Amino acid sequence: MLTYLPVSFAFGVSANQFGFTAWEALFLSCSMYAGASQFLVVALLGSGTSIWMTALTVIALDIRHLLYGPALYQLIDRKLELKKTAIWAWGLTDEVFASGMIRLTQRRQAWNESWMLGLSLSSWFSWALGSFLGGLFADQVSALPQFLQASLDFLLPALFLSFLLAAFEKKHSFVVFITLIVSGIACYFIDLSAAIFIGIGSGIAAGLFKHYVLKRPDASLEGDHT
Repeated sequence: MLTYLPVSFAFGVSANQFGFTAWEALFLSCSMYAGASQFLVVALLGSGTSIWMTALTVIALDIRHLLYGPALYQLIDRKLELKKTAIWAWGLTDEVFASGMIRLTQRRQAWNESWMLGLSLSSWFSWALGSFLGGLFADQVSALPQFLQASLDFLLPALFLSFLLAAFEKKHSFVVFITLIVSGIACYFIDLSAAIFIGIGSGIAAGLFKHYVLKRPDASLEGDHT
């Protein structure tokens, strides 16, 4: 919750700068709840992009969420309760997913659906609250020193980086290295938007190459195949 509040506050400020009210920022966080994609949505809509093009762009960016449920499910050794699962699965953001994976794989803790439910709901609440506060006090932010205003733009990448470092293991080095190199080249020679999609594709390709060509599957996957 403490990490979500400043990032969602930055989203509320960003939404206000593109002409959205605090209530509209809150509505986006309650109905969409897509983290980084919400920054993209307000930027695209604020610049005059059509709602359909905005929707297609966000769907392409968030298609990775289809993989989160199955990835967690294969590590859960008990039957899930449909009602609870439907709630926490709706709130399965990148950070909630990373927390669940770290709990199950690195800390080797038993699955607790009530814990996951609490994590999902509290994260959503803090994101929605921060979005509203950011939109509400956006005008006051302009009075802050320039370096503090600039730091708001780095909050979301910093949050992603913290979870990447927390989940990083030596076996991931090859995929991460290839993804960073290809993304950096694409960003330099093309643009940032293209680098995002090219980076995603290169990471997938590197993972498949490692698994099927180099024959170096992750330990968790080896356990599933035996």
